[in-house]
Amino acid sequence: MTENMQLMMVERRAWAAALPAFCLLLFWMTVPAVAETPAAGWTETGTLAAPEAFQAAAAEGRFVYAIASRQIAKYDRSTGQRVAVSTGEAKHLNSGFFHDGKLYCAHSNYPQTPEQSQIRVLDVDTMELSTAHDFQDYGGSLTWVLRRDGHWWCNFARYGEQNGKTFFAKFDDDWKELARWTYPAEVIAQLGRYSLSGGVWDGDELLVTGHDDPVLFRLRLPEKGNVLEFIGSEAAPFSGQGIAHDPVTGGLVGIRRAAREVVFAAAPASEPLRLRVLSYNIHHAEGVDGKLDLERIAGVIRAVEPDLVALQEVDSNVRRSESVDQPAELARLTGMEGVFGGNIELQGGGYGNAVLSRLPIVRHENHRLPRFDNGEQRGVLEVEVTLPGDRGRLLLLATHFDHRRNERERIASAEAINRMVAKRSGLPALLAGDLNALPESETLRVLGRQWTRSNAEVQPTFPAQKPNRQIDYVLFRPEGRWKVVETKVLDESVASDHRAFLAVLELRNEPRP
Repeated sequence: MTENMQLMMVERRAWAAALPAFCLLLFWMTVPAVAETPAAGWTETGTLAAPEAFQAAAAEGRFVYAIASRQIAKYDRSTGQRVAVSTGEAKHLNSGFFHDGKLYCAHSNYPQTPEQSQIRVLDVDTMELSTAHDFQDYGGSLTWVLRRDGHWWCNFARYGEQNGKTFFAKFDDDWKELARWTYPAEVIAQLGRYSLSGGVWDGDELLVTGHDDPVLFRLRLPEKGNVLEFIGSEAAPFSGQGIAHDPVTGGLVGIRRAAREVVFAAAPASEPLRLRVLSYNIHHAEGVDGKLDLERIAGVIRAVEPDLVALQEVDSNVRRSESVDQPAELARLTGMEGVFGGNIELQGGGYGNAVLSRLPIVRHENHRLPRFDNGEQRGVLEVEVTLPGDRGRLLLLATHFDHRRNERERIASAEAINRMVAKRSGLPALLAGDLNALPESETLRVLGRQWTRSNAEVQPTFPAQKPNRQIDYVLFRPEGRWKVVETKVLDESVASDHRAFLAVLELRNEPRP
């Protein structure tokens, strides 16, 4: 080997030794200072293959929707089978969200200019797309739209050197713009030449996605100024694009475009939500001592600090109970929200079931149950509440079954409730009430097809003074989302002819494996 060759070898070795440090220096010089590693965040919990998973995903109870540029496909969540595709013209659909039972999607003519943006709405029964609002040229391509606090919130994206002009706007129902914000430099710097593709409200904060990075940007509205405040970023199993809340899991749905699949994700690890649920047949507030005392009933309820209460044998403006509106008065005495479902007209008022809730009630409806052989009309009060921490909604069914020896009507009522809840399979649900049925009965067996009892061991609730059988229950579904912490029969034997039954439950963000 010549001297020159030796020198060249030395130079190459020196260069090779220096190369890692040089590359590292280049890396730190070229990466923006804000491109920090996202905090540990959202966890993938499942996928669903969907060739249309190109722009976004959305979800309701039974079905999941994969959104492509020109079409939306509807998939059965439980089977993974595509059941329908949309009809109607579309050029560039983006993120979608559910409002009043319909799927609202951002739509634009991207990449054409000038930009033309609309909100398209999908009737999920007919699968027909139509236009809900036309922004025409509004200064950007509409990539996502949301509804919150009686207002519309829309993101208009700009691209390339103009992506810093992407803006988020608030509109009233007449589509008058009320406010506008741009995005902080920390977020724009991480988008390359692309823009922001999806967003959802997470409480009072926004979770926003870019075009192709597995990251969620967390932002909030500023107290002053017109630039959104950057809180941080969180790792996510989505490849950017549109995201939406999933009412079944309480998490998010998004897509992985390259794999053409919908991705389900759970929120960063948090404590399960603990709920205290009380079922109480109050015998119109008449105790076994013959005294009518609604304050005494309220005291029993307050003593265990429940979040949800299902009440049976409740009077509303009935003369025998001094024409008091018992649901409203109990709500006042306990500091809870109350609703009533009357099944019988009685002495100038109504008689039936009621629900008290510390959680916001967003919907309630009373349903009559099957009635045989001129028996007492029974019903089930369906109540939907909003869970804290943007965990979605919960369904509570409060009921009181027939008391006669023949079990035929109770079985029919159980079947009716099973059919009812099957239509709302996307929501975690509770069933509470006086079922007038023993744990080993056919009625409980029928309910067991859809529901799980909170207490495996029998806990007698009736009669109040010397209980010898259980006929009052709290049940839940789906089984995998709930954990039983405690169940007990309250030690109060005078206020009513039943004892109250308390279940302390934990609701998980996702089903247990």
